[in-house]
Amino acid sequence: MGSIVAAAVVSHQPGIMAPEAARKAMNGGEDTSLVAGFGEMRDALDAAEVDTFILFDTHWFTTMNHVISGIDRYQGIYTSDELPFAISDHAYDFPGHPELAAAAAVVAQEQGVALLNCTSPHIAMQYPTVNTVHYLGKGEKVLRVGICQHAERHNFLQLGEVLAEAVARSDCRAALLGSGGMSHVFPRMDDSAKHLPNAAENVISAEAREIDARILDLWNRGDHAAVIDLYPEYRAFKPEGLFGHYLALAGALGGRDFTAKGRPMSEYENALGTGQVHYWFDLA
Repeated sequence: MGSIVAAAVVSHQPGIMAPEAARKAMNGGEDTSLVAGFGEMRDALDAAEVDTFILFDTHWFTTMNHVISGIDRYQGIYTSDELPFAISDHAYDFPGHPELAAAAAVVAQEQGVALLNCTSPHIAMQYPTVNTVHYLGKGEKVLRVGICQHAERHNFLQLGEVLAEAVARSDCRAALLGSGGMSHVFPRMDDSAKHLPNAAENVISAEAREIDARILDLWNRGDHAAVIDLYPEYRAFKPEGLFGHYLALAGALGGRDFTAKGRPMSEYENALGTGQVHYWFDLA
């Protein structure tokens, strides 16, 4: 019987893929804390003896239903169409998890949840997956999960429930990795330079920083029910991926009954006005 042994919200902001000198140049001479945070998170994944990543990709938007990628291997060369200067000609090669994807499709059908297992090797890659696996991957199998752009809170929680049951029917030791940011409002093009340094005060507004801080405090206390209740208010700050990467993670771990306390594995930072952080949830 498989189990979920690790869970984290992970920032994938594209600056992490730049060389160290370029990262420091963008941040007033200091490196982003996210890079060191990946090292700490990798140590925690090792301790949990993870063999599978269930990776919620907040740039992979789907329509009508949840979509997962049940292919045997992800392999190619990636250039970001959004930010080609940041990520260009990046080669990637890591295993998928077709068996877990197939199991999730069966569970979804049983539970009446609209989920499609896409087995085409040509489905587009996105950098939340590329960046996260680049820093955290050590050959683990990866099940990519998209974000349905028309889903609501209960749909994301149901998606998590489906994935948890699929894991239970497997033999894997899975980590849930929600690859996405927090408040996600970008500045006008003319104001972009004001928000380039990673300092938290450069998040788009004081109100966005305040509600992100409320979420982080609730995570610290393990009060996931309160986070779920706060979701309608949080939507006004456009959390990345509709916050589906977190809600599905929480749904897989009990939804409102999820009480694992969180701890930061990076500082809370800005990336072009958006709130960014690595947060680990102590399931043990």
